[in-house]
Amino acid sequence: MTVAAVVAAGGAAITLAGPAAAAAGCGVTYTVGSQWQGGFTATVTVTNVGDPISSWTLTWSYDAGQRVTQAWNSTVSQSGSQVTARNASYNGSIATGASVSFGFNGSWNGSNPAPTSFAVNGTACTGAPGPNPTTGPTQPTSPPTPPPTSAPPGNPTWGTALPPTGAQTSRAYDLIATANEKGYLPRAGECSVEIHARYWTYGPDGKVYPTWHPNRDPSGCNFGHEHGDDPRQSDLYGTAGWPAFGYTSEVMMDSMPEHSHRHEDHVGHKVLSVNNVNVIQGDNGSSFFPPQGTTIATCDVLLKFHQGTHSPDAFTNNIHELLFNQRCAASNGGQVTEARFSALIPLGRAGGFSPSECPGFGGAFINVGPPVPADSPSETRSLGRLITEPGCVQAIREGRTHYDPLYPNPVPFTVSDMDDFWFSDFQITGSGLNFRVAPLFYVVNPSRYYDPGKPNNLGRIVDLCYTNLAGGDYCNQARQAGQNLAWDDPRSPFKGTLREFRPGTFAVRNTGPTTVYTDVYGRNASTTPFAGSVRQYLSGSQSSAELYVRGATRDYAANGVHAPN
Repeated sequence: MTVAAVVAAGGAAITLAGPAAAAAGCGVTYTVGSQWQGGFTATVTVTNVGDPISSWTLTWSYDAGQRVTQAWNSTVSQSGSQVTARNASYNGSIATGASVSFGFNGSWNGSNPAPTSFAVNGTACTGAPGPNPTTGPTQPTSPPTPPPTSAPPGNPTWGTALPPTGAQTSRAYDLIATANEKGYLPRAGECSVEIHARYWTYGPDGKVYPTWHPNRDPSGCNFGHEHGDDPRQSDLYGTAGWPAFGYTSEVMMDSMPEHSHRHEDHVGHKVLSVNNVNVIQGDNGSSFFPPQGTTIATCDVLLKFHQGTHSPDAFTNNIHELLFNQRCAASNGGQVTEARFSALIPLGRAGGFSPSECPGFGGAFINVGPPVPADSPSETRSLGRLITEPGCVQAIREGRTHYDPLYPNPVPFTVSDMDDFWFSDFQITGSGLNFRVAPLFYVVNPSRYYDPGKPNNLGRIVDLCYTNLAGGDYCNQARQAGQNLAWDDPRSPFKGTLREFRPGTFAVRNTGPTTVYTDVYGRNASTTPFAGSVRQYLSGSQSSAELYVRGATRDYAANGVHAPN
């Protein structure tokens, strides 16, 4: 369904930076690319037929109660029937005759008619410019260009078709192309393997990789797992594109011996998209709540981290893929620092982990067994991976208490406190280069804990809800849903969906080339590529102290999502 908005502009004009007013004119094409019961996806293309503009705000109204639920390449808000879309940081300028497009998902009930009128910066869009108050009328340019026929960069058929015949595929994609527990193994009633395999992208090496997909396909079926935020929401999506799940593992396969290979399960890939995060002066992340103070920078974050909380993988394996994109602008003049890097980063020591907050942060290291890869490097600057183990069960049984920032007095531990905290302190250094990021990835409701008395050392937290232990809110939900829920029952709240992403400490000081090359672990930085290298982009040289970026806490639980997730 396509409608070209054509409404009289009159002689309206907008004011741009500079001494002279400019003639305004615009055309808008609104296209509904797909529609299903209760939902739809639309693309909007704005064509500037007036003088150049440096930023834009598009407004329209819905007559049938539709709601915008998710957008990309634009920031969209809605008040009642009125919708406002503002440019992203990278697509605000539109030259005369040029176009810009953005897309969104929406909901509808009853009918879904297209809007009948649009306005850019207050000027109604007719497809022709209004008169310039200084130079007189401007001749109309060409009519609005049609909407693009392809999805955002990375895959022209994202979500709608399989890769072209003959396309070179990665091992990560091969795992989801057939029913596979490490890739995608649908249950009865869930989306087929073929539908799931339509969500792919090209990686930096030109191979096909799995990428982010919604938990529900437009056809109406569910996938049973989720990958966090839609990357198209990010102001960095225009440069970062779709995340290629498993790219660094593929580089490792092509350049390192078999004992060094690392293959991560598909459902563990999680995406965070946050725009305009305020960085507060003096914040070092030590407090649960951000401090009050002066904003010294604003940051956009788009990252993908692999963090499975359902399997025994993390008991020994400390190497996990991080695809990291972050851009920060200082408040005192706009100095910009930016990092776009991909690596298998170490989180603590290889071969084991330390206890989580229950019974106490960072207790004695628990050595479990050989890591994969066998030569995994350890990282000892951070607390590493903190996972619950039998000491937590004993602490709950004894009624031990802990400080919770949400309560004024210490509260007893419960089964609902069996969390995962994964820390890292990652650096890339070289001649004139010092890049550091020290993130925290925190999962409130994992489905597993470490129990050496069980097969594969794997205990299921939901099972503890049906014992005499104090259960807490999550156990209350499980008991209300039914007795003895299986660990992977969709009704179990222990499914790894409530996550806190803290990009954490961030610093870029680079006086050399912005493009550098490292191995898959972020080591051996070089200004020239080498066998097995990964291209990194590190720009800027912070004059201030390191920034601490808070990120976001979100619950991605949705209908049909269940462990493993």
